Amino acid sequence: MKENQEYIVHWKFVTFTFIIGLIVAIFSVISDNLSFLVDGVTVLEFVIAYLAVMINSLPMWFIVAMLVGYIFARNIKKAALLGAIYTITAITFYFVIGHFYTDIPVTVTISFKELAMTYVNWYGASTIGGILGGVVGYLVKKTPFALLSLLVGLILQLFVNGTSSWGDIIGIAQNVTFCLMIVCILIYLVIVKRNDRSESFGM
Repeated sequence: MKENQEYIVHWKFVTFTFIIGLIVAIFSVISDNLSFLVDGVTVLEFVIAYLAVMINSLPMWFIVAMLVGYIFARNIKKAALLGAIYTITAITFYFVIGHFYTDIPVTVTISFKELAMTYVNWYGASTIGGILGGVVGYLVKKTPFALLSLLVGLILQLFVNGTSSWGDIIGIAQNVTFCLMIVCILIYLVIVKRNDRSESFGM
């Protein structure tokens, strides 16, 4: 029975990784190739651009890795492993799709060393991010206050975006979303803290 449950969880993780990783990769590539939005942009184009920019942000990549750890992991080691596997898969999809999506001029030549270093940096950073995200996602099951790490990440992302990101509609939409996420996390943690105090006094 236990082996059958583990088999089901395994295939659910594989399905999640393939589908969500592919979606994240596609929207990330779209984000990298967005043209400047003009006044005549349609609602659909705005929505696609917004989703692409949001999904391609570091906090969202981290959050999806957190979901992996939260949903599929039964211990920290498994959370780290699954988070890394998911993120490596997603970044691989990103590179493959990006290769066919982006037209590179024939005159542009990239040496093997430069290409190798690029992949090493991207895969290294993705692996670390996936491990951290998976572990944080697992820890959230133990204590909601593990969300503080995500809170710090969201605040840092706002600083990285800078004041210039408030100059266009997509940047504003993204920043507002991050701000709302920060507020929601704070409210949730305050509620949890109050409930803990109430239970303590009740005892």
